[in-house]
Amino acid sequence: MPVFKGKRFLVADDDPAIRRIVQMVLSREGAAVILAEDGEDAFQKAVTEKPDAILLDIRMPKMDGLELCSKLKATESTAEIPVGFLTAEKDLESYKQAQDLGGVLYITKPFKPERLVDTVGVLLGARRKSSE
Repeated sequence: MPVFKGKRFLVADDDPAIRRIVQMVLSREGAAVILAEDGEDAFQKAVTEKPDAILLDIRMPKMDGLELCSKLKATESTAEIPVGFLTAEKDLESYKQAQDLGGVLYITKPFKPERLVDTVGVLLGARRKSSE
């Protein structure tokens, strides 16, 4: 049975190959995947689509993932949506910043598809806890 049946994820990454891989992995588990290629596009889609969870790259054009996470958390309609980072940034400073801004998880690229499924499950769990 698909793990994410009926769930909607917003995936923001400027790399089309990463977007495609994440979309394939999550779709195979029953999720609907909304794609964005930069931070501004992702913010607009988060507000209009109200996904169950959001995965962000840190380095993106127009608005980076850290700035976007901060804006999402400061916006009433998107503040409760759990945000995770899927990034090539492996430095401790980026990780700490992501956590401080409200990021629930931090996956570094390259990643294994099964690890993505497991960690995104954690992200959805964070939404349930915050809405109880």
